[in-house]
Amino acid sequence: MIFIFTIQHAKVNTASKVLFLSSSFPPQHSKQARDNGEVIHEVVQQWIVEVDKVRDEVAEMCRQAGKINSCFKGWLSARYHLGKDSKKKIVIVDELLTEGRSFSIVSNPAPVPPRVAEHFDAFASRETTKKQVIQALMDDQTKLVGIYGMGGVGKTTLMKEIRKKVEETKLFDKVVFATVSQNPDLRGIQTQIAESLGMRIEEESIPARAAKLSARLKQEKSILLMLDDLWTRLELTDVGMDLDEVNCKVIITSRKLDVCNSMKTTKNIDVKVLSKNDSLELFRQEVGDVDSDALREMSEKFVNECGGLPLAIVTLARALPKEDKGVWTDVIRQLKKSTYEGLDPVKTSIRVSYDFLKSSKTKLCFLLCALFPEDHKVTMDALVGYAMGEDLLGDVETLSEARGNLRIMLNSLVSSGMLLKGDDEGYVMMHDIVCDAAISIASENRSESIMSAGLGLQKWPKLEEPGKCLRLSLMSNDIREVPADAPECSQLVTLSLASNRSLEKIPDGFFEGMKRLATLDLSNIGISSLPRSLSCLENCLRSLYLDRCWSLKDVSLIGNLKKLEILRISILPEEIRGLTNLKMLDLLDIWNLKCIPSNVISRLSSLEELYMRQSFRKWEIEGTGDNASLAEVASLTNLSSLYLDVDNAKWLSTDIGPCHHWEKLEKFNIRVGYFSAPKSERYVALRTRSDSFPVAAWVNVLMGRTYDLRLERCDGLKNVFQLNPKGSFYNLKSLTFGDSREVEYVVNVEEQVPQTMFPNLEILNLAILPKLKIIWNGPHVERSFEKLKVLQINNCDELVNVLPSLLWTKLQNLEEIEIYNCPKLEKVFNSDGFDEGPASIFKLRSIKLYGLDSLTAIWKGAVPLIRLENLKVLHVGKCPSLRSRHLFPSVAFAQRFQQLEDLTVTGCNSLIKLIAEEAEGMEIKSPPQPPIFSNLKRLQIQSAMA
Repeated sequence: MIFIFTIQHAKVNTASKVLFLSSSFPPQHSKQARDNGEVIHEVVQQWIVEVDKVRDEVAEMCRQAGKINSCFKGWLSARYHLGKDSKKKIVIVDELLTEGRSFSIVSNPAPVPPRVAEHFDAFASRETTKKQVIQALMDDQTKLVGIYGMGGVGKTTLMKEIRKKVEETKLFDKVVFATVSQNPDLRGIQTQIAESLGMRIEEESIPARAAKLSARLKQEKSILLMLDDLWTRLELTDVGMDLDEVNCKVIITSRKLDVCNSMKTTKNIDVKVLSKNDSLELFRQEVGDVDSDALREMSEKFVNECGGLPLAIVTLARALPKEDKGVWTDVIRQLKKSTYEGLDPVKTSIRVSYDFLKSSKTKLCFLLCALFPEDHKVTMDALVGYAMGEDLLGDVETLSEARGNLRIMLNSLVSSGMLLKGDDEGYVMMHDIVCDAAISIASENRSESIMSAGLGLQKWPKLEEPGKCLRLSLMSNDIREVPADAPECSQLVTLSLASNRSLEKIPDGFFEGMKRLATLDLSNIGISSLPRSLSCLENCLRSLYLDRCWSLKDVSLIGNLKKLEILRISILPEEIRGLTNLKMLDLLDIWNLKCIPSNVISRLSSLEELYMRQSFRKWEIEGTGDNASLAEVASLTNLSSLYLDVDNAKWLSTDIGPCHHWEKLEKFNIRVGYFSAPKSERYVALRTRSDSFPVAAWVNVLMGRTYDLRLERCDGLKNVFQLNPKGSFYNLKSLTFGDSREVEYVVNVEEQVPQTMFPNLEILNLAILPKLKIIWNGPHVERSFEKLKVLQINNCDELVNVLPSLLWTKLQNLEEIEIYNCPKLEKVFNSDGFDEGPASIFKLRSIKLYGLDSLTAIWKGAVPLIRLENLKVLHVGKCPSLRSRHLFPSVAFAQRFQQLEDLTVTGCNSLIKLIAEEAEGMEIKSPPQPPIFSNLKRLQIQSAMA
């Protein structure tokens, strides 16, 4: 056989192919992906290794060819073998080129690193415990799981992590969390459960409340009830939970295994203390980097004294000054002494942390939080009155400044581990062990502070030295009567009798000896009248809490309290008009408040915060009745917080006088019509009618300030521009627009084009808009929708197109799309005129499409708009007009969905397969391609795939 390849031909042909191979798609894109911190697919990495190997081999062949051309000896044989090898290499290179071109994607975005949750759950031992609990919940034979371990070991934090995991994986339809505590309050537990279910329980008796709760729980398909901190057996039926009648599982936590067994748990799981290595790692995480070898060695001594309890380790580590060896030595000595005396290591650590607090005011703030029962949600609204009464917040001119100073102290206590931050900014909590430690610290001077909240007391306690007592908390007990003779508490500054529901009478002379009392909390007790001696407090009382005193009738005495600054009350007397120093008036949740006389609200000239949500709503248009007018509210020029409800939609077009000062409102909640309570600090909800337009100036002001806008049953409203013709809704983050029959566009800027619209909007929810044609009508406006994360559309019968193509290209922050029951919608995405290039929507995680009768294609227009590699959730249901017989048009296309975790297809009878098969005769490539759906966790196919 005559071999026709020359060496020169072999060199050029092979080398040129290798050069092209090295610069082809996968290597270049893999470098770019790696630079972006993405994860290269394993098959691509292997392909690159093969390319590098072939390149080196070809380089060696070229070197040998140079030698052959310069050397005659063995020339013919060498030339033959080299030519033959070159031909083989060209075949290999061609195969690699073909394989390289088949890679539609080379990488996935790097997974988000797991969040290190509070303190210590990242350790392997905790992850194992969490998995044990999850596995127990998945066991059909397990109804009730017990988690037990010593105080401070991390049971509550574990419960929070389990709750997060269960909600993420949708293991149950509903997850309900309630804290039980040492002295269980059945009414309080019921309220916690009800709030988790989004319901109100207004019944007073425990059995009636339990019956209402039970009826509601039966409506859930599956529910997980998490009960934290049990000390004794709790009868679940007394709460309203019958495990035989409700599809429910229960997790409880307790310090004692005996309590778990008394609850007849199916499985019990022990939360053990941290190992020495994990304890040391946690301590070093919290204390930060230390340069000294000596301090690093001392870390082990600290850890040994903390006994593996995370709460002790964290509070101690956060308190220690980093570089002060002398302080570390002193603290170790103190810890050893406490251990020798048999004291609790957690309480000792908390005491050390308390001593290290720099400010005496922060220390007092910590002790004030212990006036409330353990595990109580201590709200900013409640605490600010206590703190002002104690002169804790400094010389401030406004309530807003006072709150700011209080927030600084609370943040300091949270960062030190001494308080727990609530689920929102509105409250903090104190761990029960920390609460015990705080009470212990306060008891070192027993006469100053008596903290007996939530102990089940039925009688007034004996005060050894009442004349020295500064603060007395008997909150949440069962005290039925107070001393007939006035206690001689001449130095008392703070008194709380709140939530003693059986307390029906306070003797008339009770307050006569309390000449310094600044804070009085009588909320949620059963009294029907105020004692006459309340007038004795006219020159000292600054904060008075009378909310939820439903039996209270005559409160006219309040008019004498001229120094009063904070008032929470369930009834509003005319005499309140004389309280010209009042800064906060809280009338929340008073459904039976039907009348506010005119010229009462307007007289409260110092008022900064007015809370009237779910309360009085019959504001009169001036001249039409005897009730107060909104113009009175507008006359309060110092307002920084305003919560109120309005019945009459005519107010939207009614002038209420100058309202430019509303531009400085920090918090507001204005609802015209009936709506549920929101969580946003700046919320407006409107139901309009034909005479609501054009809107008044006060509506324009609020539209420019609100974060959260809800529009529902808005007659006469055709687009949101009518609510703010000259504005941009600059601060709006969430817009919900629903059940409005005349709306044709959400935004119509054809006639008047603003500079921008909705530049900060994150959530857009449209529902039951039967005439809606398109969301945006008119020319594109810069920055509009650029921060949109969630787009939800539901029951919009005339909607044909979602957004113009140019707007789609601006949605770089979009994460979720949900479109349900839009029968005329033919396509979701629109990339008309969008040139090929990098995807502009690269954060999209979820697509849910259901009931789209006219939808012909899912992916048409989606490419190249969307980076499909990031999609985690894809639901497609009842889309009968899809033209394709496959959800994914090819294997290569399906391989792009490497992050997909949840795939649901229902009611799509035109589909015959999920993925189209490759063309016949196509060889299966080797090495294998990237796996299809390698992260898939949930697959549901129902009434589809004909």
